[in-house]
Amino acid sequence: MQNFFNFTLFDLEEYMLELGFDRYRARQLFNFIYAKGFDEFLDISVLKKLDRNMLSEKLFIPKLESSPIKDTDGTTKFLFKLLDGQAIESVLIPMKEGKNTICVSTQVGCKMNCKFCATAKLGFIRNLQTWEIVYQVRYIYNQIKKETHRTPNIVFMGMGEPLDNYENVIRAILIINNEHGLSISRRRITVSTCGIVPKIEELKKDLAYINLAISLNAADNLKRNYLMPINNSYPIEELINSAKDFPLPERKRLTFEYIMIKEFNDTQEDIKNLIKLLKPIKCKLNLIPLNKHLYSENLYPSDAQTIENFAKQLRDKNMFVTVRKSKGESINAACGMLVAAMR
Repeated sequence: MQNFFNFTLFDLEEYMLELGFDRYRARQLFNFIYAKGFDEFLDISVLKKLDRNMLSEKLFIPKLESSPIKDTDGTTKFLFKLLDGQAIESVLIPMKEGKNTICVSTQVGCKMNCKFCATAKLGFIRNLQTWEIVYQVRYIYNQIKKETHRTPNIVFMGMGEPLDNYENVIRAILIINNEHGLSISRRRITVSTCGIVPKIEELKKDLAYINLAISLNAADNLKRNYLMPINNSYPIEELINSAKDFPLPERKRLTFEYIMIKEFNDTQEDIKNLIKLLKPIKCKLNLIPLNKHLYSENLYPSDAQTIENFAKQLRDKNMFVTVRKSKGESINAACGMLVAAMR
């Protein structure tokens, strides 16, 4: 049997033709399964009973065990047990004015080995399949539909490096973006990367006008090499050169994430280097206090006053800077803290 969540609409149209259905039936299925939240083909009454039975024999809609944990700030972490016994975590983050952001995982573990990230301590176990990525979005979206009709933002910032699982991530985005299904606009979808330059180049062609967030965390190669081994392969200059002409949605900026680490990347020298590096680029810089966890070793978060002074000096140079407040820290759901499979 075929897993329904692995099909893009185009692939499903072709498959439906093979089964003897009209092409438009694929669009109907997308609408019923994704937009309307149906979990059984037998319940889709617009199809003849014979056709529903055939689809039930050819296709299946998987179900995963899920355990939600809610923080006092409203953040909810979902632990999904995968069919092979592995586990991943996704996070629902409440925003202002009833908006929500769904943080999605793309791998079990990660091979990038960033110093500040708990997921790195798992090592790399495997890529998530397309359907496992889609499942997270659909499941959590169905949960919040009961409370709001607002479309959530989707950020590929959970466990794993999205561009290291490139094909499955692209297919998952095409599925959740499709107007006949969840219909989540590319303007609402952000792909994060530690800086795999060849994949950024591919992304420019394959998914133009998606939002791109780059985990920067240092403005010189020496410090970034220490924090993020990927920088040894694709140094800052090469990364910036690749990213600066990324085709973004109208009025959107390239995003750089910068985890603030005490007495490491929060100095006057770092401010000077950031201004030189980023001021020529239409971008925003998100400053994020390091979330201290069991595996962050000798790294500690910058204090609030240091972060505010850091931000002010950059803003004084007309840079677009935000200070992001960590959410879900008490349930290990904040940035860099997802580590489901260690349980």
